[in-house]
Amino acid sequence: MDELEINLQRGDRAKLLLEDELLNEMLKKIEEDCFREIRASTLLEGEVREKAYLVLKTVDILKTKLRSVYDTGKMAEVTLVKRRGRPPMAK
Repeated sequence: MDELEINLQRGDRAKLLLEDELLNEMLKKIEEDCFREIRASTLLEGEVREKAYLVLKTVDILKTKLRSVYDTGKMAEVTLVKRRGRPPMAK
């Protein structure tokens, strides 16, 4: 299996994760919890806000990385189709 095929498989897995209802529900819940913590913090609780902010950034990074792997998989699919001379499979 070459790198393009690996990227295609990884992209398929990333797509499943990006579309996973439970995962998205949990990530949304984490974000809501963080915003709640930030709003409930007092002026002197900067550390609480910083921790919540770091969790929010981590969730954003995870989503961005998954989208990147998915996009790389789509590009690999196009390249493989050109190489093989047939249209991509519908997904």
